[in-house]
Amino acid sequence: MRNPYSIYARHILRLKALKPLDEDPSAADYGQFVHRALDTFVRTVPSGPLPPDALGRLLAIGRDELADLEDRPSIRAFWWPRFERIARWFIATEGVCRTEALTIACEVQGELTLDETVEPFVLSARADRIDRQVDGGELVIIDYKTGKPPGEKEIKAGFAPQLPLEAAIAQRGGFAGLPPTPIVRIEFWQMHGKIDGGERCRPLKDTGVFAACNDAWVGVQRLVNKFDLPGTPYLARPRESVAPTVDEYEHLARVLEWSAGAETDAS
Repeated sequence: MRNPYSIYARHILRLKALKPLDEDPSAADYGQFVHRALDTFVRTVPSGPLPPDALGRLLAIGRDELADLEDRPSIRAFWWPRFERIARWFIATEGVCRTEALTIACEVQGELTLDETVEPFVLSARADRIDRQVDGGELVIIDYKTGKPPGEKEIKAGFAPQLPLEAAIAQRGGFAGLPPTPIVRIEFWQMHGKIDGGERCRPLKDTGVFAACNDAWVGVQRLVNKFDLPGTPYLARPRESVAPTVDEYEHLARVLEWSAGAETDAS
């Protein structure tokens, strides 16, 4: 919906942007570092009350993950203080969360075949984390974010369908080892690394989760059917107001050239 052309370039033309050999670690690298550290901690510390040395364990995992950046002291000096704040927030939040739910899956792959499309289409997703409520047994889909998470309007409008679609897959039993189970909540754990470390965000009221999941499920099938039509163009910026800020394929679509041409014609 934001940039169909990137789908065309990545998945149909199979083009992949190459990073410069001397490129410094980016925000994406930082996010992956935080994800790996948290995932390793949750996997190695079983569900139940956290041990007294939980924070020390998480910090030790973080140091191991940063070991490859020893030759980039400036990057380590910038990332590590942020991670320490995130670690303190995460341990405090995790301690509360474990009284409410049990973590049953981390970095788990799921997929389902869409059944109302012109041709079979496999929808796949990787969930950061799935918890099961202690009371009731419903599932909570959690996504770790080091950047700004989407809000209610973006999700309901279909521009941030990740968690609703993960929830829809879980409700239909599409994650390995998990039977079809109702979803009670979707959450973003925003780990910004500021003074308070992070924030637990619930963009939808619990009563609106089912509707959002169903809308996402119906909407993605509608989009697949639309783009299955030979006459549907894969435009680079169909909605300028919600166009992505980072686009690896924009230059291939010659967006700047066409934009300049439009401005010239308008003048």
